[in-house]
Amino acid sequence: MNLEGVYFFPHTSRPVHAFASLSPERNLIIVDAAGTVVAQAPFKAVVVSQRLGRLRRRLKLPDAGHFETSDNDGVDAMLHQAGRLRSGGLIDRLERSVKWVVVALLLAVLSVYLLVAYGFPAAAVWLARETPASVATIISEQTLQTLDRLALSPSKLKPIQMQKARTLFARVSTLGARGAAGYRLLFRHGGVVGPNALSLPDGTVVMTDELYVLVQRDDELEGVFGHEIAHADRRHGLQMLYEGSLIPAAIVLVTGDPSQLGQIAAALPAILIETSYSRRFEQQADDDSAVMLKRIGGDPAALGEFLERMDRKLCGQKGCSASWLGSHPATADRAARLRNESGRSPNGGQTRRPAPHG
Repeated sequence: MNLEGVYFFPHTSRPVHAFASLSPERNLIIVDAAGTVVAQAPFKAVVVSQRLGRLRRRLKLPDAGHFETSDNDGVDAMLHQAGRLRSGGLIDRLERSVKWVVVALLLAVLSVYLLVAYGFPAAAVWLARETPASVATIISEQTLQTLDRLALSPSKLKPIQMQKARTLFARVSTLGARGAAGYRLLFRHGGVVGPNALSLPDGTVVMTDELYVLVQRDDELEGVFGHEIAHADRRHGLQMLYEGSLIPAAIVLVTGDPSQLGQIAAALPAILIETSYSRRFEQQADDDSAVMLKRIGGDPAALGEFLERMDRKLCGQKGCSASWLGSHPATADRAARLRNESGRSPNGGQTRRPAPHG
């Protein structure tokens, strides 16, 4: 069997028309067009490239010379004759099979889906859980600086209103996982952000004036505070942040290099203001808030009523823009769930507590 192709002498790019064959002693013999032997070597010492589609095969000799041919079937026959089984034939057959190409494509799509749907969230949960307090503080400080520079401004609430809110916040924060000292309440004028409350990874809760003035009952505001404290305790914000920046987050936690924190923190303001938490995160925060409210004598349904009132006042039939309500999905479902926690119907009786306004 002769394979037609070209031979490249060692350390040169000059090809010559040549033929390759396998001798009875299993030596590779290469001759030029005149029949002169130009190279030979034991076939077991020849490196044969795998068969990939219609690419030319290369037979590399020990002296660095090599023979190239487009006769893939002939090379396979030579390999078979020499007793050298190659995986390249299998790969080539798989490449030629439409069925296996489709299977491979479906497997690739499934792998990407599983990675995005389960791999990234699982990694984000672990990263959020393992984030040191010092890193959470840096991310929170940089996030707050960005919010103050781009969206928020100093609060216009009266001192007596701020004190009232701090008193209610203190009642709720004592029940948080970090204790009262592990949280702080900040006031800002929301402007374009509107009625909103934001939870930062270090336990800071930022409330806008616009949200405060919509509150009619103490336990409505306590419910909002409990909800945001729950987000901080469960590290929901960090999980969402890490899902979008897994590589820099992993570098920070594995190497301790803080240079990546700026890139991570830059994404958090938009996540807090514009991106909806998942339904699971919202249910967890609502449930935790309901537990806190019950423990301090509040009514979990108050938070649901506050959500519904905001929905009627701010959203109407057009849906909500960026606000504490607009970034939290399924208002009716959440209100019903909170009402169930309270154990009363939408029109059931209630014990009112004074409004927080000073």
